[in-house]
Amino acid sequence: MSVQEYEWIECESKEIKSFCGQKVNIPLIIRNIEKDKRTFKIEILVEFIQTDASIIWEMDFTNNEKGVVQFSPEGLNKLEKKVELDGRATRELMFTVDSPKGGSIGDSIILKIKVASEDGIHSGSFTNRIFLQPVIIAVKSNVGKELEVALNLVNSDEKDLEERLEINPGAKREVMAIMSPYELRGYFYLETMHPDRIPYLGRSMRNFKGVVAGSIEIQEISDQLTPKPAVAGLDLGSFVELVKGPFKGEKARIMHIDAEKEEVTVQFIESAMLIPVKVKAEDIRVIESGKKQ
Repeated sequence: MSVQEYEWIECESKEIKSFCGQKVNIPLIIRNIEKDKRTFKIEILVEFIQTDASIIWEMDFTNNEKGVVQFSPEGLNKLEKKVELDGRATRELMFTVDSPKGGSIGDSIILKIKVASEDGIHSGSFTNRIFLQPVIIAVKSNVGKELEVALNLVNSDEKDLEERLEINPGAKREVMAIMSPYELRGYFYLETMHPDRIPYLGRSMRNFKGVVAGSIEIQEISDQLTPKPAVAGLDLGSFVELVKGPFKGEKARIMHIDAEKEEVTVQFIESAMLIPVKVKAEDIRVIESGKKQ
């Protein structure tokens, strides 16, 4: 990122990561530092690097009488605007770029913004590059059905791709990766280029509850990328419920933890069977930690 500091203008030259459907804001502040009324000319030139030349980018900015403007390699790629400012006045503008929902990995635009006063005293140029990359989102499901929904989305994506390939030979899968951490209940993570199409893939799907608005940075979930031992967080004396196996639904207390085999020995508390039983650590759910005992 390059920040050029002028007394009469504020704008940045930078590279911006975006995903399909995301809005990107580029602020611009112009100050008339002279005492007389002056006119400033804004020129925007857009250069494209994208797989599909028909993909359209949209831009809107404050005080633009034209409203939303569409840019594409096959259409408009330049825009001009004049701003009149009284002496010592300031105008704050906001360029809002809508990243196209149908973009591909590596697609980008380069916005070359030039601002100059018509009296020739002031001039400045700024370059912003917006490039598209996959995004990680959170998908909602009924608790305990995370893996089921994840697998069903993969199957739905495969069928959807088959249909789209008949129309577009260059079509790609929507689901790029899925991660369903054991400790995350009712949610799992999904990587995609087109988050708006995931609800479509999950339409009418049992236990699918939609997607969470917004994106997730990889740094936010980095601690979940390395699988934790199934016994991690378990304590002797913890009150648990068995969620798998022949004793599913039974309540028990942890009597022994075998970290090497990732097994626990439990004793049932609502059964006449008092003999301790060994079960896999992943087959239990903690109801109350033994640390509270």
